[in-house]
Amino acid sequence: MSDNDLEKIRMKKAETMLKLQKIPQEIIKIHNYDEFNKLVSDYSDNIIIIDFWAVWCGPCIAFAPVFEKLQHEFSREFIFVKVNVDENGSIAQRYGITGIPTTLFIKGGKVIQKVVGSMNYNGMKQILDKLKPI
Repeated sequence: MSDNDLEKIRMKKAETMLKLQKIPQEIIKIHNYDEFNKLVSDYSDNIIIIDFWAVWCGPCIAFAPVFEKLQHEFSREFIFVKVNVDENGSIAQRYGITGIPTTLFIKGGKVIQKVVGSMNYNGMKQILDKLKPI
């Protein structure tokens, strides 16, 4: 391997590390469509995990602590977002959300995984482990 190849590898690794440092370290609550579009655009290289929920939804409330625990564990690899479907129906409609809770995994504006219904910690963790960047 040449010095040039090694330098390319170092630069790629440094670039990846910088991107990881820029990932928000808390769950982002989306308040409107423009805010959502900006987030998807700003973090197009990252996987964004979106919890579509509502305050009146029992399974959504039961899933919330699971989502929070996953965020604490995987905050360096993924961006975690909550979208209240009552406040942001247009975002839910954009992705064809018909049942809640629904968890979408988006990268580059495209859905790469979808989970409909409340899932337990171990099931969600398996999905995140598979999607985790190397």
